Amino acid sequence: MSRPPFSLSDDQARELVQRVTPLLERHPLDPRDHRPFLRAFIRAVHDVTNKLYGPDIYRRLLRAYASGRSPSTSTIANERNLVERELAAAQQSATASPVGLAWFPPPASSACDESVVRSIFEEFLPQFSRLAAQAGRDAQVDYLTAKLRETERANADARAQAARLAGELQSQVARADVLAQELQTSQALLTQQLLVVASLTEELKGQRLFAMQSIESGRAETRLARDRISELQSKIDRLEMTIDQLRMARGAPGHPR
Repeated sequence: MSRPPFSLSDDQARELVQRVTPLLERHPLDPRDHRPFLRAFIRAVHDVTNKLYGPDIYRRLLRAYASGRSPSTSTIANERNLVERELAAAQQSATASPVGLAWFPPPASSACDESVVRSIFEEFLPQFSRLAAQAGRDAQVDYLTAKLRETERANADARAQAARLAGELQSQVARADVLAQELQTSQALLTQQLLVVASLTEELKGQRLFAMQSIESGRAETRLARDRISELQSKIDRLEMTIDQLRMARGAPGHPR
């Protein structure tokens, strides 16, 4: 029977994104050393899925959630083994209990000497330390869980605001389309009006040229008329002078009547 293909649920994928994002900020990309980020990434995947996987699965997850991080297969395998040993040690520490002291046999003498008590404490003190550290990690997990809820609420608010802004943007885009159509129509009307103005300007220019030519022609005709009038006036003056001379000649003494 073939193994089912690996995949994350939507909730797991969402949680993994929320866990990996701060890791990317905490561990900037270093092409020469992927180990710090890789170990934290494998822990994050285990926290989400409660499982450890082979290098191929981690490489697929890195491509999907941490593009640009490309450690070698051996590095992935080594870091995976380290995380596995750390998890096993933490589990062993969690299952250890001070009650386990009871199964140690009592010393042969009824009075426990100081060396035996010291050896027992030296043996179990690391386990007590690990238990205290585990308690501290539990408190940190509670804190991180609370921060996660707060982040999820902020993320939900941000998404709602983004949806509202998207609606407003869509409305503004529709309004911009209407204004663009109105502007296009106005530009077409303006172009038509400019053509009419240009045509009227050419027509007025022709009329002005015709009027100037007519005025100049009228001036020429006026000059000719004035010259003609002056010429006729001179003839009239000469005729009147001739008539006066004839009258005077007729009235002079000794002139035959």
